[in-house]
Formats: sequence, C-alpha cells, structure tokens
Amino acid sequence: MSFLGGMNSIRFEQSIELPYSQGQLFDLVADIESYPEFLDEYIEAKIHSRTGNLVLVDQVIGLPLVNVSLRAEATFNRPELIVVRSSQFLFGEMEIRWSFTSNHVGAHVDFQMALTPPSRFGAGLAEYLMEKSAARTLLAFAARAAKLYGEG
Repeated sequence: MSFLGGMNSIRFEQSIELPYSQGQLFDLVADIESYPEFLDEYIEAKIHSRTGNLVLVDQVIGLPLVNVSLRAEATFNRPELIVVRSSQFLFGEMEIRWSFTSNHVGAHVDFQMALTPPSRFGAGLAEYLMEKSAARTLLAFAARAAKLYGEG
C-alpha cells in the first residue's frame, strides 16, 4: 500500500539532474549500509535479510536528544525505482521513493518522501525532522556520487 498521495501525509519532493548513469545512481542509493558514511542522521544501517528484490534493513537514526531504531523494507526495481517503507511509533508510516530516468545529461532523479504521523504530536515532530533532513538528502547523494564516480 502506498500512502505518498494520502491526504494526511506530510510530503517532500525534490528532483535533480546528475551526470551519472541511471544504474550508477540506482546502485548508490541501493547501498544502504554505506549511508552512515555520508548521511549525518544515520548512525547505523545493516541488512537484516534479502529475498529477491526485497530487503529488510535495521537502522539507527540519530535525532536531537535520542537515537531511534527502526526496521525498513526496501524494494529494488533496478535501475528505475527504489521504494522504502517503514512504520515507527513516533513517526507513523513512512515511504521514500527514488525514481531514476536516463536522459541526455546522465540521469534524472526524483526523490519523494511522505510521512503519515500517528498523532498531532507525531505530526509536528515528523514535519520538523523531515524538513531538516530531507532537504539535505538529495544533495548528500549527489556529493557521494561525485566522490565515487568523479565530477561527471
């Protein structure tokens, strides 16, 4: 079930054109265990299990004053789409979509994030944290791509 379009969702969307192949960018985002190396909020990310194109990931996210552990389910449809879903008591339901499309520059990347919070308190906290981290996420991946693949 996708809730990206749900009426009660808090949403964030951003796109970028990067001079790397669709496959390179897909692989970069799919390498979840490397996230703590370049995403400030990630303390730990470990693959729990893998079945076909479905991966369960255990993560520890560092927030102001507290670290939050959560399990996420990632579905990989190489090289076009990665969908990550999670449910956590403070934030409710979360979905992140990464879409990759080849173009004349390299690839177009769409990043969408949606949260459906469980309460008013959860909504305020989720919105604050999402705005703080989501805006930096695409830029962090672009910087990681430049480091791994060159300036393009």
